Amino acid sequence: MIIKCIEIFHVRLPLKFEFKTAQTIMDHRETLIIKIHDAFGHVGFGEIVAFNDPFYTEETIEIAKRISTETILPQLMGMRIEHPFEIHSLFDNKYPMTVAGFENALLDLYSKRKKQFILDLVFQEEMSSEIASGIAIGDGDIDSTIKKMNEYHWNGHSRFKIKISPLNGFEKMKAIREAFPDMTLLVDANRSYGIDDINELRKFDALDLACIEEPLRKSDFQFLPELQRQMKTPVCLDESILSMDDLENAIKLKAFKVLNIKIGRVGGLFYAKQMIEMCREHDIKFWIGSMLESGISKILHVYLSSLKDVYIPGDLSASERYFDHDLIRPDIKVVDGKIRVRKGVGLGVEVDEMRLVSQTIDYHQVDLR
Repeated sequence: MIIKCIEIFHVRLPLKFEFKTAQTIMDHRETLIIKIHDAFGHVGFGEIVAFNDPFYTEETIEIAKRISTETILPQLMGMRIEHPFEIHSLFDNKYPMTVAGFENALLDLYSKRKKQFILDLVFQEEMSSEIASGIAIGDGDIDSTIKKMNEYHWNGHSRFKIKISPLNGFEKMKAIREAFPDMTLLVDANRSYGIDDINELRKFDALDLACIEEPLRKSDFQFLPELQRQMKTPVCLDESILSMDDLENAIKLKAFKVLNIKIGRVGGLFYAKQMIEMCREHDIKFWIGSMLESGISKILHVYLSSLKDVYIPGDLSASERYFDHDLIRPDIKVVDGKIRVRKGVGLGVEVDEMRLVSQTIDYHQVDLR
């Protein structure tokens, strides 16, 4: 296929509530939507899920825009591409979220040309027809968190990830465990604890958690093997793993037992598949996260969560939880705690282009047609 036009939409989506972690507070989501056209009128969509500020990784949305317009667009325009994964031989993985957005758009375009489902091009294995929904809840006070959990539990959700910080992490989770003695729970510290907090972290062993995600500060990464040795609660890694080299190193160190995989964070489905295969080879459990993203990216995480050997339900809830209107039709819905996995051509959903344009705050296009 020959690339004839690329559009970049810088979108601002208001959130229905403030989402708080140990590192930031968000009341809206800015994201970059990539639209790629071939010579025959086919189009593919992808999403660059970098954030405005470098609280998650150092790759911000402004960096992603610069790399996209100055480096990726000039090289892709007019290029003949036999398979979308060729993009990984053209660009290194220094900016994984940026490359992933273009890879996903190329995959959507390519699978539409082939009239195939996008995940069938990547994984030749059986998938579930529905997945359980998981809820991620921001770092709030105890009473409001339990109230939210009761509301979501009433609607059928059976797994919760709670954002925590050293301020009151254990006390909050102790109260939550008492309120929900049989619930599947995990916590996400977003690298907010230090090695001096190891005794505080060990307290979480009493709460029967599925895992504790990113417990230690980035500067204390080398102490993760010792922390995992002392804790029975599995350590889960997320933003610490941006590449295959990161994953190989963490496995060698025996620094963790669970991996949270996010397509954008690791550089695309090409690398997500490699990481899943490596986890299977080394007996590392894996599950699928989400990047507080639009449905254009989240639907891929829904599909990835339908693999039969995922550890726990992913951070995947209904579109309407975060946005009044998502960018896809139909949007992602949860019924009795389940998300139906619909296989279709390409992404399997339509992009609401009127909604996309109405929420765009900056736009860039290169067109050879």
